[in-house]
Amino acid sequence: MATNSSAVVAGTNATADQYNNIRKDALLAIKDTTSDADGTTITMNMATSPIHKTTLGGNRTLAVSNVGTSQGFAVILQQDGTGSRTVTWWSGIKWPDATAPTLTTTPNRYDIFFFLYDGTNYYCVGQIFNLG
Repeated sequence: MATNSSAVVAGTNATADQYNNIRKDALLAIKDTTSDADGTTITMNMATSPIHKTTLGGNRTLAVSNVGTSQGFAVILQQDGTGSRTVTWWSGIKWPDATAPTLTTTPNRYDIFFFLYDGTNYYCVGQIFNLG
């Protein structure tokens, strides 16, 4: 791709160099995913990385630590081979329609949640369900 060409990225025109930088950032973020151990309470340390993944081995409580103001982060939850696991979310989350979602119950499937933190509230700005 030539550097003077452009691509549409997230609804804006971007040069090829900008597009390639976005791709590199996305790949680095995926590489920096932290796999959190399953347990009764799963605490995700955002100082470690902005993307956290865990496989739910039972009904769990989720917690976050070291979240910086204006930080964005992702939480990837996978059902184990049994499925139908639930979570209790940490406090301060503002959900679309003011309602926490129901997780996918199918064994081994993934749900992904994207959050932005403003220093007080965690805004859920995206959700993807039932990935396999």
